[in-house]
Amino acid sequence: MQRTRTLPRLSSTSLMALFFGLWAASSQATSLSESLLECQPGFFKALYQQRAELGQVVKLAENQRQGIAWIPVVERRNSATALTVFSRPLLDQGLLLTAYYDRQFDLGEQGIFHFWGFEIDASRKAVMAALPQAGWQEAGEYFISRPQIKANAAAPWQDNPAAASGIAPAPGSAEKILMLSDEDGKTRLLCSLQGSIEQPLLHQERPDLAQGASR
Repeated sequence: MQRTRTLPRLSSTSLMALFFGLWAASSQATSLSESLLECQPGFFKALYQQRAELGQVVKLAENQRQGIAWIPVVERRNSATALTVFSRPLLDQGLLLTAYYDRQFDLGEQGIFHFWGFEIDASRKAVMAALPQAGWQEAGEYFISRPQIKANAAAPWQDNPAAASGIAPAPGSAEKILMLSDEDGKTRLLCSLQGSIEQPLLHQERPDLAQGASR
């Protein structure tokens, strides 16, 4: 005799409990500032996942197939146009995000420097208190977290404790750092990718720049 599978019948109480359980889980999604802490390509997936809320304060570009989004700036090679200001502050992890910064510097023999992240209307002390999991270290005029180095194009990323001492990476290597800077009373929470940055590495770490965007 063939046996049939019987599914449990959920009462209205059970359905309500299930609904609120799912709602609670979704409400615990990683914040935008937290998603930046690892300086990983997944940051741009986080922007896509939270595009509904983020899109209310700033214009987004996106690639639906790859599931990534990014915030365009007018021209990242110019300090005056590398900042896109939000139409109103966005509350995130108890912090007010006010703008997105995306800057590129070409320092010749020292390599190409890329910076991207948020401008926050708070002191660096307040940002560090809101994001203690970063394990901040003081490094000159900045606070940094989780510095990594890639000795050459074929090498994996490795921890780089020398970054806290201000030692420049060796020629041919690339460095990645999370940093806090102070700009006119506001704090910038930024990822930095610097050194010998060839296009494959750049597109791996910055999938937004692999989309054919000229800015």
